[in-house]
Amino acid sequence: MTSESTAQALLDAQVSWVINRLTGDELPELATKAVDDVLAVAENATISALVDPATVKSIARTLATNVPPSTAASTLVEHSADVLYSNPAGTYTLRDVIDRDNVGRITDEVIALTPLLEDILDDLTHSPMTAALASRFVGRIVNDVIAGNRAVAEKIPGVGSLVSFGAKTAGKAIGKTGEQFGELFGDATAKGAEFAMGRLNKIIIATLKDPSTRAAVLEVFDLYADEKVGRLDQLMSVEDVRRIGGIGQDVVIAAAVSEPVLLLVDALIDGFFTVYGDSPAAEVLDDLDLSRDTLVEYAVGGAPRLFDAVKQSGELERIVREQLEPFYSSPEVAAILGKKS
Repeated sequence: MTSESTAQALLDAQVSWVINRLTGDELPELATKAVDDVLAVAENATISALVDPATVKSIARTLATNVPPSTAASTLVEHSADVLYSNPAGTYTLRDVIDRDNVGRITDEVIALTPLLEDILDDLTHSPMTAALASRFVGRIVNDVIAGNRAVAEKIPGVGSLVSFGAKTAGKAIGKTGEQFGELFGDATAKGAEFAMGRLNKIIIATLKDPSTRAAVLEVFDLYADEKVGRLDQLMSVEDVRRIGGIGQDVVIAAAVSEPVLLLVDALIDGFFTVYGDSPAAEVLDDLDLSRDTLVEYAVGGAPRLFDAVKQSGELERIVREQLEPFYSSPEVAAILGKKS
């Protein structure tokens, strides 16, 4: 037997041996050992030694650029819209999704942001369009209050005519639909619109600062917490859901490649390496509450299915052979076998 034929026979034998190990009864033991080997490395090697931050940033930027507009992303967005529309969760209540304590915590955080909201609303008063819209909104509220008071007062003997007279007088100044109010505070002068916007802002801020606001929010939650949440298919069509999902994808596509978002991603990666870069990789697993037993369980459970699927596709032998063949056809092996012969 020549050295070439001997090398080929050894290659065939090792390919068969590797495949049998990867698809036979030894696989669970191999998977367990693989996890233990990885954890052994993780105990001694730091994150910075294993991974280069610049490489991670490059990968993140590539994903941000290529994934959102990809065919797979579009397909998944459309499929996700169909899944949401089909209501896989069935019948559930608001309390099943969020508990009362967290509603209270979210409310507290929103109320704590009142000063920031006040500054934002004040800035909005400089927008003519926003101020004009606010003036019309306030005008409609005033008119509704007047109309409501008149409707109530007219039911009281002796008082209806008096309030009716007052309402008619006010109506001349304000107008039945709020148009004159809008003209007075919106169209007449920019200051009038800013005044209306300022009044609306004060109402919003005063409401948030009111001590009873938190109790009111929780009361509303208690009122609807045990009511069944409406099905999405009762509110809109599947085409509407798909269209909204597509708009969301377009927003992500545009935002993901913007420089502010990319810089934010870079900063988050730098932050991760600042925290864990000099720590053993195993520390990250511990902080993620991923124990050795959990990792072994998933490895042992998933490996047989993975390797069996690759074997059935006919690719496993090709992959193994391509990895081993260069060794058996190398001059070093030929020299060893030549001496043996």
